[in-house]
Amino acid sequence: MMTQPIRTFKDLTSETAPAGGNANSKFGLTVDRRVIELRARYARAEMLANGLGDAILWLGRQYGRLTAGIKADLKLRAAEAQLHRMTDRELADLGLCRADIDFAVREAAEGVTPAFDHVAAPVTAANQNLRRAA
Repeated sequence: MMTQPIRTFKDLTSETAPAGGNANSKFGLTVDRRVIELRARYARAEMLANGLGDAILWLGRQYGRLTAGIKADLKLRAAEAQLHRMTDRELADLGLCRADIDFAVREAAEGVTPAFDHVAAPVTAANQNLRRAA
């Protein structure tokens, strides 16, 4: 039994009639395949470069937001610590008590007053004495 030689891609096609026929010649177009592949390669490289640049910018913005948040939190903690170091008399001069320190610092920083009435209905007193002392 004789073996046949292995055929390579060069043997299966010719320069005059490429494999699959010449689709461009049917429509009268004569565009070089290498030019199309080169344009596609440049388009892919441009898309990859744009994506990589956008990713780097996004990471930079996230890093900036993270550091700004940490700095703001450290400033709030320093303000709270400073108020906690004050005596009760000094806090009273400011119009605060120790329980109000956290709310006062957050309100000053964020500009938002905690609103408890919006969360639940108005609270009625637990001890409702209906009889008055005579």
